[in-house]
Amino acid sequence: MRFHATILISLAVLMLTGCGQKSDTTIDANLIETDPIEATQKWGFIDWYGRLIVEPSYQKARSFSDGLAAVKKDNLWGYIDPQGQMLIKPQYYSAGDFTDGLAPVRMKGGKWGYIDKSGATTVEPSFEEARGFSGGLAPVKESGLWGFIDKTGNLVMKPQYEDVKPFSDGLAAVLVEGKWGFVNTTGKMQIEPKYDTVTSFADGVSEVFLDGQFGILDSNDYFQVRDQTESKTIYSDGLAPYKKGNKWGYADRKGQIVITPAFLRAEKFSEKRAIVKKLTKIGFIDNKGKLIIPYKYVDAQPFSGGYAAVCVSTD
Repeated sequence: MRFHATILISLAVLMLTGCGQKSDTTIDANLIETDPIEATQKWGFIDWYGRLIVEPSYQKARSFSDGLAAVKKDNLWGYIDPQGQMLIKPQYYSAGDFTDGLAPVRMKGGKWGYIDKSGATTVEPSFEEARGFSGGLAPVKESGLWGFIDKTGNLVMKPQYEDVKPFSDGLAAVLVEGKWGFVNTTGKMQIEPKYDTVTSFADGVSEVFLDGQFGILDSNDYFQVRDQTESKTIYSDGLAPYKKGNKWGYADRKGQIVITPAFLRAEKFSEKRAIVKKLTKIGFIDNKGKLIIPYKYVDAQPFSGGYAAVCVSTD
C-alpha cells in the first residue's frame, strides 16, 4: 500500500523557477510528500509506437496536456516539454495538468494557485485545494467548501459545496448534503442532488448510483438502470471496458464484445491506444485488441498529445 511520509529535513533550492521568474527559494520540508515506492520506480515517456523519448528519471509523471507534462524530481514538481526539456523548474509541492493555458500548483505556505506556461503566477496561492480549468472555470476550495473561479481568479460560484468535479459537457457535479447533483456554468442547479455517486458527463451521459441501483444519466435527468457488472458506459473510440468474471475486455455501444475479456486491468482508449494489464505488467493495445506496446511497465498514464508516461522498476 502506498502511503505518504513527511520528510523531516530542511531543503534550500536555488533558482527554482523557469523563464526568468523569481521566487522564494526556501522550501518547507513539512509540505513535501513522498511515496516509499518512488525509491524503486522511475517514470519516463514513450511515443505512439512505444519508442522511449524521455528516459525514466522522475519520481512521478503526469500525462502531457497543453504541450507540457508535470514531473516530480528531488521531491518537487516542475514541467517538461515533449523533448524532455525542463521548461518550468521543479519548485512546487504538488502540480496539476495544464488546461486552458493554466495549471494548478501548490506553492509556499501550502496554498494552491495557478501558473501559466511561462511559469508566471496568474492566480495567487490562496486556496486550500485547486483543480484544473475546464470551460473557463476551475474548482477551488476555501474553508472546507468548494466553489469555482474564472481565469482571473474571481469567484464565479462561491464555496458552498462539499465536493465538486470539473465542468464537462457544460455541467459540473456538486455534492450537497451527501448527494450529488449537477450545476451549469451560471451556477444554476440543473439536476437536483439525489445521486449517491456520479461521474463527470462524457458523450452526454454520467454513470451514477441511485438508491443502490447503477445506471446512466443524461443531462435531462433521465436515469436508465444498467448492469454494473457488465460494462462501463464511458466510451472512447466507440469502445468501453467490459468485465466478464474477473477479466476485462471491450464492448461497443451495442453491447457486442469486440475485444475478448483477457485483462486484469483495462482503461478507456485514448488516441487509439488503451492501457491493459496481464499478470504484473502493463502494455498498450489498439482498438482491434492487438498488443502494440509490450507488457513491460509497472504503471502508465494514458496517451495524450502523442505521448504516454510510463513507469519502470529500478529493482
